[in-house]
Amino acid sequence: MRSRFVPAVAMASALIAFAGVGSVLAWRTNGWSWNLPTGQKLRVATAPLNDGGKKFFAALKEEMAAQRTAIQLSLVEAADLGASAQALREQKVDAAVIRSDDPAAAEGRTLFVLRNLYVALLVPATAPIDSVSKLKGKKIGVLVKETGVDPMAKVVLDYYGIEEKHVARLALQDLAAALQHKQVSAVMVVGSTGAGPIADAIEVFRRVTKKPPNFVDISEAKAMAERFAIYDEAEISVGAFGGSPAVPSDKVQTISANVLLVSQPSLANQVAGDLTRVLLATKAKVATTLPEAGQLSAPSTDNDELLPVHPGTVAFLNGTQASMLDDPTNVILLISMLIGLLGSVAAWVRALRKKTKNQEIKRQMWRLPLILAESKSADGEQLNALERELNELSGWLSEKFISDYVSLDDFRNAEARVAHLRAVIQELRASPASDNDGRANEPEPFVEAHPSPPLQLEDTGVLYRLPDRQRERAVTIENVAVDDTSRPERVPAPRPPAAA
Repeated sequence: MRSRFVPAVAMASALIAFAGVGSVLAWRTNGWSWNLPTGQKLRVATAPLNDGGKKFFAALKEEMAAQRTAIQLSLVEAADLGASAQALREQKVDAAVIRSDDPAAAEGRTLFVLRNLYVALLVPATAPIDSVSKLKGKKIGVLVKETGVDPMAKVVLDYYGIEEKHVARLALQDLAAALQHKQVSAVMVVGSTGAGPIADAIEVFRRVTKKPPNFVDISEAKAMAERFAIYDEAEISVGAFGGSPAVPSDKVQTISANVLLVSQPSLANQVAGDLTRVLLATKAKVATTLPEAGQLSAPSTDNDELLPVHPGTVAFLNGTQASMLDDPTNVILLISMLIGLLGSVAAWVRALRKKTKNQEIKRQMWRLPLILAESKSADGEQLNALERELNELSGWLSEKFISDYVSLDDFRNAEARVAHLRAVIQELRASPASDNDGRANEPEPFVEAHPSPPLQLEDTGVLYRLPDRQRERAVTIENVAVDDTSRPERVPAPRPPAAA
């Protein structure tokens, strides 16, 4: 038993030591991944992706695989950003791509800034319009989608008091005709720099007027941002839309909103921090091949930010992301895992030990059926040998039981079988068909008894009993005459009658 138990314990100890060393090394080299649930799947709602968005998402998945992160992104396509925000509000997804001026942004937690949205006020290059005030009373075309006028464009129109009758709602495909027939004096578009609605509108201006449009400053952008806290004062950089000459030719004042990746407040801090880290790493890799990636940025961690940033993202950006052992919950989880591992190893060792015990007991008890078979044809000497073997087995059982190697049930069971065999041997030894010397079925030789010493008897007529070895013979002493010089006559005892 000991020869097998010791290697088992050594193997278990080696397994525990290996797991401990491996865990420490993994924590030291990839401590950021310890807190991630295995196979954490994030459902992310988003509007239909353009070519740039698809390329970035593919690069993001490659980066996750390269860093062996446990996060698995699953995109849920929505009709537009408004529908994406609705999915987050209804908790159908774990995160969503939404606008910062959508109420759902304040209910969730910001993980990342995907791009900026600006209000661009475009006029033909030949038009003598250089301020919003010169558009008073003129028709302004507003590019709209299925949902109507963009909320940020509506803020600008309302701020300048432009009446609804002076607003022409246009789809992109209607813009060329409106410019050709001079149905509008300016066009208001909401979009990001690079590819998007503003760039599309600029291309229509080029095609119709043969020149790129001029940008009109929204000079009161700062006042608008102060009144509407969900918007920021912003600038569109020179050449933001490329071209030769540069478009725009000068920096432009306007207001802006952001397109954000927003999660549910319940998203784990470590997952949020790691997703932010991977997004930044992906941006760095695709920045040279995907110009739109330049708009990606981490959210501000200032405490006075209107929209709440996820604590996990803040911790990562500030360099205070907690490791596994910094979180008491994770410590408890780790201890539970280790206890479970030790318990499993202990159960395995205990099962192995029990199996080994049972095998050894079986090896000791396998002779019992053979002893029973041999005893039926054994002579006296052989019966003695078999009984000695039973005594040795009984002694082994007692020793193992006292040392707690054999359970009480196993001990009782084995002793009962040994005791039964002892009884069988005793019966065989006492059987008339055999004796201890092995002379079975031989007639008992006549041995003349030694003469008995003289007995002093009284005339009592009492039945006397001989010594134990002759108890089967009873002798009746008759009344005889006795004198000092004579002996009583010995009367042979009659044989007892045969048993009926």
